[in-house]
Amino acid sequence: MKKIAPILFLLLPYFTVAQNDMQFSHFMYNENMFNPAATGNTDKTIASIVARQQWIGVDHPPSTQFLNAHTYIGKIKGGIGLTAINDRIGFENTLNLKINFAYHSRISKSATLSGGLSAGFINKKLDGSKLVYEQGSDPQAIVNATNAFTPDFGLGIEFNASNITAGLSSTHINRGLKNATVLLNPRHYFLYGKYKITIDNDFSINPALLVKRIGSISQFELNTTAKYKEKISLGITYRIKESVVGLIGVCVTDAIFISYSYDFNVKPENTYSTGSHEIMLQARLNAFSSKKQNIKSVRFF
Repeated sequence: MKKIAPILFLLLPYFTVAQNDMQFSHFMYNENMFNPAATGNTDKTIASIVARQQWIGVDHPPSTQFLNAHTYIGKIKGGIGLTAINDRIGFENTLNLKINFAYHSRISKSATLSGGLSAGFINKKLDGSKLVYEQGSDPQAIVNATNAFTPDFGLGIEFNASNITAGLSSTHINRGLKNATVLLNPRHYFLYGKYKITIDNDFSINPALLVKRIGSISQFELNTTAKYKEKISLGITYRIKESVVGLIGVCVTDAIFISYSYDFNVKPENTYSTGSHEIMLQARLNAFSSKKQNIKSVRFF
């Protein structure tokens, strides 16, 4: 089964016509991965490195690395950032590099509204010579090494206050579902929200919701994270009809945060894998210029 399963998963994108965006369990710390409006929405310079290893126990499993950095610059009243995602599954490799910009507008003493734009490219490589097809005569089969390099754009908005964050965004806005292919990701939509509930001076509870949609298919992720003295975090996420995720994080110093997550499969038919690992290293440094509105995003509870 371990050798057969990867072939089935590699063929899956061909049956569904187009590819989906990479999946991360630490979405509540990295919204600007899919929403450029979240760029520079704190009073810190943020740099994150995330590594994810999926489908433990399967040959050639998905492996993803994510690098993100962003900061607020007072002179332009906005944030700038850089996002790089490297994703490998079987004999396919994807590199997504983009620059993010967000303009922040103060709408009250305690809230801002931001709009963002991302621009970059996607480079997708697939070695079709190593794929195994059920029907060798399929005219749509990719049997040689192929490479696609395409521009990539995203848009989004985000509302940010002292204890709440909400956002709406779209990635790959230049490609609809009809003109997407195995090598060209279609347009995705993201809706999310977070809220901080302060229990006392030491404890807080932080629920979060992420909705992802492509075409007529939606996925929901519900997370709750408990924080102790802003130093230790314990969280749980339910990815509806797919997995349950456990997260644990610790602030090593005031500037360094480390978090680990493990995805437990909940599908009864999913017997090919024992789960997925993910680890995040995040640095929170002083920004180049402080935000006049001085709003603390719940991105960093």
